[in-house]
Amino acid sequence: MSKLWEKYSYTIILLICGFIACIMIVANTGETDSSKYVSVTVKNGETVWQLSNEYAGTYNMTKKQFIKWIEEHNNIAANNIKVGEELVIPVRVEDHQLMLAAE
Repeated sequence: MSKLWEKYSYTIILLICGFIACIMIVANTGETDSSKYVSVTVKNGETVWQLSNEYAGTYNMTKKQFIKWIEEHNNIAANNIKVGEELVIPVRVEDHQLMLAAE
C-alpha cells in the first residue's frame, strides 16, 4: 500500500481535488434564488412581451432574452400564460424599487 501511495500520491491528490471542485461547481450552479427577483401576477390580456416593455430599463438583456428567461425560470411557454398566474421576471427587487422611487 505504501508503494502505491509513493508512486501515485500526486495523482490521487489531484483526483480528490478535482472531485471536490466538481461538487462545488454543481452546488453553485443551481437554480436562481427567486426571492431576488420581482414577481408579478398576470392581468387579463397581459402578455410576456408587454411585461418586457413595462419593465424596460430595469434589466440588461434583449426582449427575446427577457422572454426566454421567464419561460425557463417559470417552466412555461410565453404564449400560454394565464390570468392570475404568478411569474418571476428577471428584474432584481432593488432595481424595481429604484424604478418606483424615480416615478
